[in-house]
Amino acid sequence: MNNIFSPSRFGLYIKQYAGENWKKLLQMAASIFGMFILLTTIIPFLKGSYSYPSDIDRMWDFETTIFWCLLFVMAAATAASMFFNMDSKSKRISLLTLPASNLEKFLTVFLFSIVGFYIVFFAAVIVADYARVLTAPIYAVPGAEIAHMPMKYFFTFGNLDGGLQIPKHSVEQVAALQMVAFSSLIILQAFYALAASIWPKNAKIRGTLAGICIIIGMNLMFYISMKICFPYDHFMPKKPHFENLDFNTFITINYIVAIAITIGTYLLTYKRFKESESIERW
Repeated sequence: MNNIFSPSRFGLYIKQYAGENWKKLLQMAASIFGMFILLTTIIPFLKGSYSYPSDIDRMWDFETTIFWCLLFVMAAATAASMFFNMDSKSKRISLLTLPASNLEKFLTVFLFSIVGFYIVFFAAVIVADYARVLTAPIYAVPGAEIAHMPMKYFFTFGNLDGGLQIPKHSVEQVAALQMVAFSSLIILQAFYALAASIWPKNAKIRGTLAGICIIIGMNLMFYISMKICFPYDHFMPKKPHFENLDFNTFITINYIVAIAITIGTYLLTYKRFKESESIERW
């Protein structure tokens, strides 16, 4: 018998996890769909986005901005709730005594809280955008452009070609923005997942405070090191070694570093999850 990972046992545990937590998972999904639909159907009316004729749909920029902000906030909140079924001693004992390995339990929680979040989020974005297109004609003036926002517009930060929209950014700028957004997002999720494994009851608050302390500490260390290396503020950096580095190579290196940090953080989260069997303070 494989005590580490069994596909059949893993599948059974996924079904059991979904069956036990379907109400909470459904509530989380419904809240995302409901909030997005309210935003895309009420905000255009309040903003008067369709109160005058136009050649482009003026809600695309708003949707891109608000959904990107919500993506980061909700990704962190969902990751912080990754171990919601271990926020009490009775729930923790019930989970740990189930006939499944720690790896199978961790992967199940990861699938529902991390992977499942993206499926629900982008499905909600598409549904909410369709709701806007269906409801906007009720109050829009004749000649106001009402159109579906292509997901390419969202993923390129409003930089859509193909004759639909004049590009706002260069190809390099879009690639850099995508790299920063993707790297920040996956690292943020991994950090809050680690916080959830340490503080299952209030990971959102403690994780945020810990993150603020880490950022302040890193900036303070950088400032002190600069003062030590350049005590008279004569900061004259040498010619950077990466000056001639190809742009695509630079982007690839950043992706690799971000993915490595994310994987390392999830490994720490899994290690902390395994140790939960012997930690009684939960």
